Amino acid sequence: MGWGNFRLVDQEPISVGSEPATSDGIKHLLRRQNLYMVMVFYACLRAVLVLASLVAEKITRGSSWLTPFAAWDGHWYIQVSKTWYGTSHTIAPTTTYSAGGFEPAWPLVIKGGTYLGLSSTLSAYVMSVLLGGVTVYGLWILSVELVGTKDSKMSTLAVLAFPGSAVVFGMAYSEVLSVGLAAFTLLFMLRGKWLAASAAGVILTLTSAIAVIIVVPLLVESIIRIRRLKDYKSFIPVVVAPLGFVGFVLYLAYLSGDPFYWWKLQGQAWGAKVDPTYIFHWVTSLSGSAWGMYWLAMAGLLFMIVLLWVSIKSSIPLSIKAYCFSIAVMTLINPALGPKPRFLLWMFPALLCFPLRFKKSWLMVVVVSLAWMLPLLFIAYTTLGNVVAQP
Repeated sequence: MGWGNFRLVDQEPISVGSEPATSDGIKHLLRRQNLYMVMVFYACLRAVLVLASLVAEKITRGSSWLTPFAAWDGHWYIQVSKTWYGTSHTIAPTTTYSAGGFEPAWPLVIKGGTYLGLSSTLSAYVMSVLLGGVTVYGLWILSVELVGTKDSKMSTLAVLAFPGSAVVFGMAYSEVLSVGLAAFTLLFMLRGKWLAASAAGVILTLTSAIAVIIVVPLLVESIIRIRRLKDYKSFIPVVVAPLGFVGFVLYLAYLSGDPFYWWKLQGQAWGAKVDPTYIFHWVTSLSGSAWGMYWLAMAGLLFMIVLLWVSIKSSIPLSIKAYCFSIAVMTLINPALGPKPRFLLWMFPALLCFPLRFKKSWLMVVVVSLAWMLPLLFIAYTTLGNVVAQP
């Protein structure tokens, strides 16, 4: 059986009463129990982040508990939902942050919530909670596909407890939509549902430029399928998925009259570029920076190494490994990114494989330890600002 069709099953049989461990009834019951526990953990996570937001609001003397939620780039997504991208843009050496740096899928979702009578900020929060639940479900069902029903609960909890969740589920960032779409795209890819993978992929690339990486696993999977199964339809999502991002770039080009507007904006405002030596300069320059930035950078690099190791060692499809590796490379060669918790969360397939590499007792210690860091990281990001580094 080729990589394109590879599936992992439960590693050991589970027996309940006298019913065989492999029965569909037992597996269905276990799946329901695991999904229930995952959703309970998600609800607790959102509640803890609300409490953390209240603390951050008191520290910063904000106007409401939603002020920290809308901090940093969250403000831009909410702003785009209100005013869209305008009618024209001016390209100049002094170009700084503008709406053109934020893809439209998430702002459109926020805008949809305002038709229910919600303010833009409250809509962003409500939609974040609802979409967050869908994202968690996508992560869980992908974990069932990759590690089996038995380990799906701890697998998904490892993702939710990862520090990057503090931003994804605690602030108005597009990852609350992006991560879920990425999970569903990979799931449809593994199941050979090419039209569904294409649809999820094209919306995914309308959420973030990072999402274009999804083309890598789609291409790897397509090559494997074509070589082994002559499945030429597998190439459809490779072509369709990036059209969301391409369409957005062309739209900005139309508004601005400059076909290279998006790239100029990214370079001038955020310093985005391809620099293979960037990570080495970043680490050395941080040695004299505030302690928060330095240690966050070191922790990020350590986590990335662990995630890559888990990905390589786990018996997951080659296309999924290619996805994790590509995300790691992108964060290491782009000065606008770096191995920050939010970007490392994009490597969620590696986190889903944690139960395959760690003993349950150790995994529980890791999950609980990381979970304690979530509210602390959220408060640090929303109160200390650049002392800790941007989310």
